Amino acid sequence: MVNNTDVKLSANRAFLGHITSNVRAIAFDYTTNSVFIYAYYDTEPTEDDYEIIDCAVTEILADFPDFQSQEIILTQTNAPIDTLNSYKGWIFIKYKA
Repeated sequence: MVNNTDVKLSANRAFLGHITSNVRAIAFDYTTNSVFIYAYYDTEPTEDDYEIIDCAVTEILADFPDFQSQEIILTQTNAPIDTLNSYKGWIFIKYKA
């Protein structure tokens, strides 16, 4: 059985070294057989941004054999972080003064 803490710990480990300077925040969600990653960017995400996130998600999938699919949603937004959907939790939030 998958639980929120295990998924969050796996995601935190998976994203080490996989967060570029244009990422504002990353949230996660999951169902019994799927994982969802929502990355919010300062700039329009590129194919390279997608590939970097995909590498991290592959590491999450390796930790949870019950996850049979993934969905990665990349969004450019300048909205305040506290107005963005965190789904089941934040993996990363960039500090802005």
